[in-house]
Amino acid sequence: MKLYVYDHCPFCVRSRMIFGLKDVACEIITLPNDDEATPTRLIGKKMLPVLVTESNKAIGESLDIVKYIDETYGSAVVTVPDNSAIEAWMEEATGLIYPLAIPRWASADFEEFRQDSARHYFVSKKEAVFGPFARLMEQTDSLVTEINAKLEVLERLISQQERDSEHFSLTDIRLFPLLRSLSIVKGIKWPAGVDEWRREMAVKSHVNLNDDIAI
Repeated sequence: MKLYVYDHCPFCVRSRMIFGLKDVACEIITLPNDDEATPTRLIGKKMLPVLVTESNKAIGESLDIVKYIDETYGSAVVTVPDNSAIEAWMEEATGLIYPLAIPRWASADFEEFRQDSARHYFVSKKEAVFGPFARLMEQTDSLVTEINAKLEVLERLISQQERDSEHFSLTDIRLFPLLRSLSIVKGIKWPAGVDEWRREMAVKSHVNLNDDIAI
């Protein structure tokens, strides 16, 4: 199997997680961010992740990939019900996390941005949606203050849920990529329980955090 991804992409992280959680072998291929031809050839549009299965079928939605791998290889591990409170938290937090993470992704040393053309492509596309990155960076202090307060709320929500070291929910699959996205931001105050949870998930899923390259 081959999984086409961008390293920074939280949707790609979702798909990468299931391979680590189930210890299923897969070749991870990081595409340049401006490679429109490859995903378009595989699924008809420029979007990642894309999984090419052993039967040469292309699957192009992150949670569809999670479902396919979980149902096809061994016993299912994504069996825990969603956590509605954490899902609601994510809805609110996403609007703070992306404006913090996106301009930092653009200047980080991710493989998909190794070519100048790929980095420029990303900046052009994202600035058209989120506005100039310089302006987003100017909002860092206020955004960090807001997300740090929300992380305290998440701490309480995580402490209230039952933990199962071998089974997971789609909420887990959605939450970890968001927290990984936030890990590229300096000044984040990780509450102890949230920090423990994200580090455990990084180990179990074999997907690294970005604390060491935080900006």
